[in-house]
Amino acid sequence: MYRSRSRLSYKVVGSLILVFLLMFITFGILISITFENTKLASEKQKADLLLQTIEKSLQMALYLKFNDQIAEKVSPVVSVPGVIELSVRDNNGKLLYLYTTEKVKPLNIHNAISATHKIQEPTSGHFMGSITLYYNDLAYDETRQAMYNVFYGVGISIALIFFFAVWWVRYLLSPLSQIAQKVRDYRPGDQMVLEEEGSAEIEQIVTAFNAMQGTTYRYLRQMEAMNMSLEGAVKEKTLELENQYYSDRLTGLPNRFRLQEKLLQGEITALAIVNVDDFKEINDFFGIEIGDEMLIQIGAWLNVLSGSCYRLGSDEFVLTFSDTLSSTELEHRLITLMKLLDEKTFTIKDESLNIRVTIGVALGIENVLTRADIALHYAKENKKQIAFYNQEERVEEQYRSNLTMASDVRRALFEHRILCHYQPIVDFKTGEINKYETLVRMIDDAGNMIPPMEFLPIAKQTKLYPQITLEVLYQACTLFATRSEEFSINLSDSDIRNSHTVSEIIRTITETGTAPRIVFEILESEGIESYEEVTQFITKVKALGAKIAIDDFGTGYSNFENILKLSVDYIKIDGSLIREISSNPRHHIIVETIIDFARKIGAKTIAEFVSDEEIYNTLKNLDVDYSQGYFTGKPISLS
Repeated sequence: MYRSRSRLSYKVVGSLILVFLLMFITFGILISITFENTKLASEKQKADLLLQTIEKSLQMALYLKFNDQIAEKVSPVVSVPGVIELSVRDNNGKLLYLYTTEKVKPLNIHNAISATHKIQEPTSGHFMGSITLYYNDLAYDETRQAMYNVFYGVGISIALIFFFAVWWVRYLLSPLSQIAQKVRDYRPGDQMVLEEEGSAEIEQIVTAFNAMQGTTYRYLRQMEAMNMSLEGAVKEKTLELENQYYSDRLTGLPNRFRLQEKLLQGEITALAIVNVDDFKEINDFFGIEIGDEMLIQIGAWLNVLSGSCYRLGSDEFVLTFSDTLSSTELEHRLITLMKLLDEKTFTIKDESLNIRVTIGVALGIENVLTRADIALHYAKENKKQIAFYNQEERVEEQYRSNLTMASDVRRALFEHRILCHYQPIVDFKTGEINKYETLVRMIDDAGNMIPPMEFLPIAKQTKLYPQITLEVLYQACTLFATRSEEFSINLSDSDIRNSHTVSEIIRTITETGTAPRIVFEILESEGIESYEEVTQFITKVKALGAKIAIDDFGTGYSNFENILKLSVDYIKIDGSLIREISSNPRHHIIVETIIDFARKIGAKTIAEFVSDEEIYNTLKNLDVDYSQGYFTGKPISLS
């Protein structure tokens, strides 16, 4: 049954009325203070009026120099009760008259109301002096003290009323504080008991909270059901993502990540990498779609046969073994697999395809994947179908050495330890040195000179080789910009196919002004393979005045027709023909043929590796144009 209670709103309104009363009292106090200020102003105005009554007569006395009449002129003022002191001074501040009551004290003068008027000449308005009045402020002090007493009383009353009002409001709102504390301590699922005591509003709040508890409980049950459903979905999605992460998308086989995880567990005792031979040709000839289907069938076939197959990437699969096998047993098992694979025909979209594979094998549990990869590379390089990793061959040491050399080359480039030496090229007819070939050298950390055959092959396998080419170009062009000789620089096929390198070559020889004296040497075995790129490069640099030489001519698969189209300026006869020209008639004939061919196409000949006088004289008799070798000059530093 609903019980009638006083409403909280009534109590709040009563509190607001109380606050209003306090504000009204405060306003009254402010009015009193304003009145006090007004009274003070009136007292000062009274002092000003007293001075105005004698100002005219005093003005005439001072103007006429009747100083003895000053006392008479100011008597109407000094006779007024409350006047404490009156003084008259001339324009220089000299005291002319002073009136002081007998009871005056310095403190009274300090607290008195004062007024000062300036006295001016009646005609010219010049300053003649001043009159100062000190007026008793006892009435003002009494009024002010009374106002203070009222203010203190009102202040204490306001404070008492304020504290009482605060206590009363806190008392009224104490049920709300209890409700707030219980709400703070509430946890989903708890049953919160609230007492319906206090005002009607508090009873409504309690009713609303009880309804909220029921709603919260229902939502809690729904959230628990949703969480259970979501956890199931998350687990399912996590499993799906895990399968995607550890599975190869194309074949569905476990991938490299799953293999690495198994290797870390230490359960694998042997591993074989199976590489599909010439798979690129299958893709190029039949298309990527058939190539992908081929990989799917190969992976499925290997997995069925071995039971433990992974796709490593591209055209490589991995077979793992967990039982203890000797190398002989494992080799027999893998040879059997290769024979079965040779007999297997894969059918894809009416196409019947057979494949061959190369296998690299490693036993053990340490670095087994890396070692199998090393064995696979060894098998490919030596044209074998299967190869086992052999630690005694120290292939890993060679790899580490290559990595160290690559690092050394990188540091040498950064620290400017890639240097150029220049080997003289001598004119057979005049015996003069009018050409040099630029040869690169590297200085290691200890200051030792490293020959190019030790670091250039490593650099060619990295992105460092183009930087070496540009460094050599920069040093040579900078040096010969101040010299008159021709100089040559070797370019590889990769240099000519690198658009950035070509752009830098053209920019450097143009800026240094060395284009008319530079000769670019192109290896016959490399340059002719990229005939179109070489032709474009030659056209660009010859337009600037540069010359072209074919290096190591006579040992590769010479295409004389292409060389004719290249319009070369020099043909450098390979050193392997020059070394035995005096003792080997076949070499003698080949060199004669090259000389004759060069003369007919308008090219000059340069003989490399001229190491002694006998070779030098033989070549001179054959009418070779230039000699290059240790007999005519070793590589030196011209800087």
